[in-house]
Amino acid sequence: MPKRKIDKLARAKARPDPAQWGEDEVMTLVEAAAVFFPLGPLTISSLRRAAATGTLEIAKVAGKDLTTPRAICKLVKPSCRAAEPSRHDSGLERTMKPGSSSIVAGKSAQAAAATTLTELRRRSRPISASDIHSTIGATDPNVLAIADVLTAYEISKRPKDTSDERAWAQHDLLLIRLLDLNNFFGDKTVSQLKAQLCRDFVDWSTGTANDNHRKAGIKPRNGTVSDQTARRRLEDLRAAVNAYHAEHTLTVVPKVTLPPKAEGRHRWLTRNEAARLLGATIGYVWDTEQETWKRSEDGELARRERWIIRRRYPAARFCLIGIYSARREETIRRTQWLPTTTHPWMNLDAMVYQGKGTLEQSTKKRRPPAKIASRLRPHLIRWRRIDQARSAELRASGVMRDGEQIRFVVNRLHDGQPLAGKIRSAWNGILEDAGLGDDVVRHSLRHTAATWLMQAGVDMWEAAGWARHDR
Repeated sequence: MPKRKIDKLARAKARPDPAQWGEDEVMTLVEAAAVFFPLGPLTISSLRRAAATGTLEIAKVAGKDLTTPRAICKLVKPSCRAAEPSRHDSGLERTMKPGSSSIVAGKSAQAAAATTLTELRRRSRPISASDIHSTIGATDPNVLAIADVLTAYEISKRPKDTSDERAWAQHDLLLIRLLDLNNFFGDKTVSQLKAQLCRDFVDWSTGTANDNHRKAGIKPRNGTVSDQTARRRLEDLRAAVNAYHAEHTLTVVPKVTLPPKAEGRHRWLTRNEAARLLGATIGYVWDTEQETWKRSEDGELARRERWIIRRRYPAARFCLIGIYSARREETIRRTQWLPTTTHPWMNLDAMVYQGKGTLEQSTKKRRPPAKIASRLRPHLIRWRRIDQARSAELRASGVMRDGEQIRFVVNRLHDGQPLAGKIRSAWNGILEDAGLGDDVVRHSLRHTAATWLMQAGVDMWEAAGWARHDR
């Protein structure tokens, strides 16, 4: 019997108006994006990033991320405040109390998004310095609102090319970080930006008890993050203040105090650990007590359920490419099969990994072309043949249009499209089945490739050039 297709947007199509949903009614992220942001600015990818950073409240049930209209409204909370205007109003409006979760009655999440996020991502002229509701242009820190500094910074960071999806995806991440900053600093002026306030922000972000929060009535953050994530947020705040000062010359420039920077990760995998990791991506389970693969009662190697193995297919490709190419996660996820000027791609004729499209902007993360490792070549040839056959099947089933084919090397099994975001939940399950700890992160694959080169006696400078390491 053919598998029945399920319309993931059936409920959203039946009730397209946010008012038709209860505040605490459970909905998927796909439904939330369709109902509350049908024309943008947020997409399903934006909501997933917000959930991953703890900005959006979700519950994970049976592998699905579920949220509620109330949580969506909290996500865009800066606009969910008293309706009367104030002279400090701007694109990033301040809440009456940082960390407060109160929502103005009668304001739907869609309306809240329209007044905040649409303004932030609107591709039109910036907020005027002469706007009576904005303090942008002020040079006195006692008058200038931090929310307006964040707004000015967001406007300056909008990509010039409206069709550059990658740039706008990066802008979405910045937007989420700025909203998080605004939740805490939004009702304060620049003159209040002192070392103690920065330390209070770190405590608020990490969920550490703080007397200042209690006295000010600041409610805990929805989901805690590490002190290093809080440091990254404060770096954004520092950059916003410096960018504003460069444009308007503040009379006094405050210093943003950062928490100590953690030592960089140096974890790499031994050959045995790498084999366990790859084995786990195809469903095998490592027995940490017996130091061998688990077996069933009949002596056969035990494997996970079929649906789990299929779910890990993209991760299997990612791990092999990471170990044998030393490429960063984002580069691997964006790599395509066919020649392109906008993405990295695999030149299987010359066996060269083109790390950057010719029209892509250069960054400090170097991505020069490099020879494909001999151990990776047969896997790529096999995957390319598999994807060509899958493309034909997807076209025949109507999932893909005529002439369309799978473009990305690491792609989703059901529709051949690229991954919507980073490999997270599958990665955690793979680590558990491989008997590896949380100290192994996706970037550890890059460290592994470089370490193995050095162990093989390759010249340091030659290895650094192939792995794109500066030092």
